[in-house]
Amino acid sequence: MARITIRPDLTGTSHLLATPAAVKMADAATGQVATDRESGATLYTVQLLETYEGTAQLIKVTVPESEALLSLTPGSMVRPVGLIATPWANLFNGQVSSGVAYRAEALVAAPPAAPASKSAAKTAEPVAS
Repeated sequence: MARITIRPDLTGTSHLLATPAAVKMADAATGQVATDRESGATLYTVQLLETYEGTAQLIKVTVPESEALLSLTPGSMVRPVGLIATPWANLFNGQVSSGVAYRAEALVAAPPAAPASKSAAKTAEPVAS
């Protein structure tokens, strides 16, 4: 089966680091750590709370090790760099399971959102009749 990767449009989204980075295991039974095929860097997983237009979802993202990644703490606003989504499906004992695997080239601290301007928060004035 062909592997499909999607580059999600992150316009208008924000991401909050929900969990600290945890080493991703290639084989938990042997303790083998997962590594990036190209760079050999240790892979980590994090959970991000992604918000968009009043909705939120928790996504698990795999990211190569970096100093910036390891310095982030839960509750930090972050920006996934080079995020891709890969849909997957498995058939096991007649049961289908499916989902989306997320991978980013890096995770960096995002600047805090600018406060809404007072002019944007104008309220309607009553009209005299």
